[in-house]
Amino acid sequence: MMRCHFIFILLLPTLTVQSCIAWVCPSLEPFATTLISRKNLPSSVLAISQTPYISDIGQSWDGVHAKERHPANVAAPDADADAAATDSSTYLIHKGRAIKMIKRCVAIEGLSVSDGWTPQASEAFSLAVEAVVRANPILTGQLIEEKTSLWPWAQPRTLRVIPGVFSPESHSFLTTINPPADLASPAQVLYEEEINKGTSAKELFQHVHSHVAPRLLGKAEFSYDQIKNASPLFEAKLMDFGDGYAAYSIKMSHALGDGTTFFQVIKQISSYMNGHEPQPINWDNPLKATHEIYPETFSHQDYERSYGGPFGWGVFKNIRTLGKRKCEYLLLSKDKITQKKRELQKSDENARISSNDVVMSVICEMCGSSDIFAFDRSVRGIKDDVDKSDAGNFFWEIPFEREKAAANPSVIRNILMSETGTYYDTDEVPLMPFLNGRVGRITSLASITQKTPFPGSKVICQFPSASFISDLPLDVAVIFRFDEEHFGIMHNFRRVNPSPLLSEIIA
Repeated sequence: MMRCHFIFILLLPTLTVQSCIAWVCPSLEPFATTLISRKNLPSSVLAISQTPYISDIGQSWDGVHAKERHPANVAAPDADADAAATDSSTYLIHKGRAIKMIKRCVAIEGLSVSDGWTPQASEAFSLAVEAVVRANPILTGQLIEEKTSLWPWAQPRTLRVIPGVFSPESHSFLTTINPPADLASPAQVLYEEEINKGTSAKELFQHVHSHVAPRLLGKAEFSYDQIKNASPLFEAKLMDFGDGYAAYSIKMSHALGDGTTFFQVIKQISSYMNGHEPQPINWDNPLKATHEIYPETFSHQDYERSYGGPFGWGVFKNIRTLGKRKCEYLLLSKDKITQKKRELQKSDENARISSNDVVMSVICEMCGSSDIFAFDRSVRGIKDDVDKSDAGNFFWEIPFEREKAAANPSVIRNILMSETGTYYDTDEVPLMPFLNGRVGRITSLASITQKTPFPGSKVICQFPSASFISDLPLDVAVIFRFDEEHFGIMHNFRRVNPSPLLSEIIA
């Protein structure tokens, strides 16, 4: 069975130099394949067109342009709709403080490499991508920012999506890329390592990072870029090496939703590839427009320190450190992590530690240029009236003290299990780390994967988009699952400390 794992970068509000300047001085903020024939498709693919939920999509596959589906409260827009569109023809994204942060979030993107790939798998993937787009008109939209005044600092403002601007009838959401002649297939890398009896995971890791990812994972695109350039909010890419191996990626605007939302879309692709009716995604939870990404325990002082002037000044100071930041990748052994977790739990019977906690502790031990890190936590099932099927940026950023997590891997688990779900109490967020630019972000993807079965294929590795972190003036680390036996870390720390814990779990 094919397992198509998609991974993503759930960027917390990370900033480029351009957005750093915009943060400090708002007035400088920027303003914003033809359908494949059904011939010779396997029954699992043909079954997609018979699913009642997308019966009109099946008509379009037969060459008949079907009427686009829209939610009951969203009218079908004209292709040339603009920012003057009314509420009834748009999706409201946000109208609160989080607009600033959403505009500075990078698109969620990741790739997978699969073996046992066939032309039928390519066709099924193409059809499933289109089916998802037609079933979720918001993916066909354009992101706009509405303002009530010409002054750039004026409030209130709103973010909206006008659906249907990129119609599936005229715009292809899947780009097929032919492998360059000088690009080796993963099959060649694995074969050479098998002959030489080398460590195939390390070589494949380097090959995907250096050669495959740059061709499938594009330049970092922030939400404010999508507003300014009126660019698509969803796309997929496929590179078939023709020897049973293929690499493919999915990209979605962070303005549409967080990592959970991204994987809801991926689950729908999985359902369509197998001819099943997907679970609908709710894009219209009214709380989405006002949910803020900082904990509800935050006071005005906590907010201002974490996202206001002190943070902006610290980021501005760090611009001079960009030349000292280099993207580094580390491959970790899953077995060694499990062994270390058991040792830690044995030494402290009350410790509640996961593999992810061990890796986060390593990151905190390694970093010597930040005093505070923040991780994201989904509020689905925690916040009232926010269901697991609700799409949007329903997460909180949880800041914590780096040194404490470095010394004790159970710190993160204790935060998650606490009554408030936070590390700092109200009015306790410290000032100086933000003012000095000694704050960073950790994104963990280790346990977030999605399997898409298709006969005869399997995923051999997965890799996140890394184009954003080399240009960021703050510390960022990303944890991801590379394959069944390895985790990966990528980071851009300005200063790296020796990490005894890392030496115990590195592959």
